[in-house]
Amino acid sequence: MKNLFLLITILVMLVWSVVSSAQNGHDGSGDFTRIAAAGPQPAFASGGTTISPNCWRWEELNPSKLAVAVRTVPVAYMVLSPLEWHGEAMAFGTDPAIGTRIAELAWKQTGGVLIPTLYLGSETEYKDWTSTGLTSFWGMEWNTREKNPGSVYISNYLIELVLRDMLYMIEREGFKACVLVSGHGATEYSRILAGLEEDYAERPMKVFYSKLVEMERPENLEFPGSGDHADFAEASILEGIDSTLVDKSLFGKTDRDRKIGLSDINVNKIDYVKGQAYISYRAERIVTTVSRYLDSIQSLKQ
Repeated sequence: MKNLFLLITILVMLVWSVVSSAQNGHDGSGDFTRIAAAGPQPAFASGGTTISPNCWRWEELNPSKLAVAVRTVPVAYMVLSPLEWHGEAMAFGTDPAIGTRIAELAWKQTGGVLIPTLYLGSETEYKDWTSTGLTSFWGMEWNTREKNPGSVYISNYLIELVLRDMLYMIEREGFKACVLVSGHGATEYSRILAGLEEDYAERPMKVFYSKLVEMERPENLEFPGSGDHADFAEASILEGIDSTLVDKSLFGKTDRDRKIGLSDINVNKIDYVKGQAYISYRAERIVTTVSRYLDSIQSLKQ
């Protein structure tokens, strides 16, 4: 019964992902060789970037348009991250929002097909004895020692099953690469995504997740003194996407926030400009990786 409930949850969230996807698709045709030949694009933060005309959204395609997309730019982008508590000041959709913005920036540069964001993800489950018996604590609940509201996770094995099935179907359509983008960094979850990247290393379709082109991260993108989860670094990134998703008046003021190291004295360190630059840096690594891969494919054909 528990497994049935989890599977139903996945189906509902997948439908929700499609319905909530932005309706700003583009159509195009041509040959992916001219995109690959263009090589790495200019740094996003520097401005003046060119948007590829060959961008499609999967949910808007029909069979003939899908065939054109695969022939033109055989790259799919898949974003996945769970809804999750990010302190009292930040929206539950923080991780999906970050992953989506990074993917869309890269996709608009390289072209390809963008799959609707999947609001799916897993988290580490800890267990401890409490006054009510053996109790599960998910992720940062281990630090707060209470239920953190708003988090919706599925199990690690379901994440892997869903992704394996979806990647198989994407490869079956003829794509040569699928880029997995996530704003979520749970330990087992990240290992699953990295493992899929390894599994597809010798297959007709490559998966790109963490093995991207190495690029030196500028010092001005560092957030010294910030914690990883929901602290002013992540708040800066989210504010760089949508300032309405960060309520600074609530940042670091509650006991629950303080249990994970957040403090209201750091609220003025939230810097949306730096957050935008960080997003651009991550997107640029994807663009460079994908562009070089497309170029290598074309070289093999010549």
